[in-house]
Amino acid sequence: MAFEGPEKRKKLLVSMGILASIVVGAGLGTLAITSYFRSQDPIYQCIDNPTEQPYQLSVPIVVTENGFPAIVPKEVGIEKNCIRPVHTLKENVIHVGYSRPHEFTLGHFLYYWIGNDLQKYDTKVYVNGSLHSNGSFLDIPLRQGDSIRIEFTSRN
Repeated sequence: MAFEGPEKRKKLLVSMGILASIVVGAGLGTLAITSYFRSQDPIYQCIDNPTEQPYQLSVPIVVTENGFPAIVPKEVGIEKNCIRPVHTLKENVIHVGYSRPHEFTLGHFLYYWIGNDLQKYDTKVYVNGSLHSNGSFLDIPLRQGDSIRIEFTSRN
């Protein structure tokens, strides 16, 4: 057998230990780097007093699901100890409050409101009454003065 003898077994165990250390070190390094970059991304940050942040905007939103009106509830993006920069303070209005201008998108809002359930729907989005057809609707920037209408239709 190839690993017979105490010397060869010892080399094998040392090699396995080194490999395990490298794998664990790489995993911890990746976690640290990912955590750092996530902490720098506004979408993952928590803010205090959203209405007192220097950068403010409000975007009215109307939603239908299978042809019926749906309410966008207040407190989307607001958890027990965390208020995200993109949230709702009242029904049917997306609010953004942040320390500086940033290109927040409809996708940021939908991530907190619907999450992965978007895959259940065929979706049409209208901005200021015009159907959005240029790229993904998730990339639509939230801008003061715009209004958004979303039509969700369940996939069969």
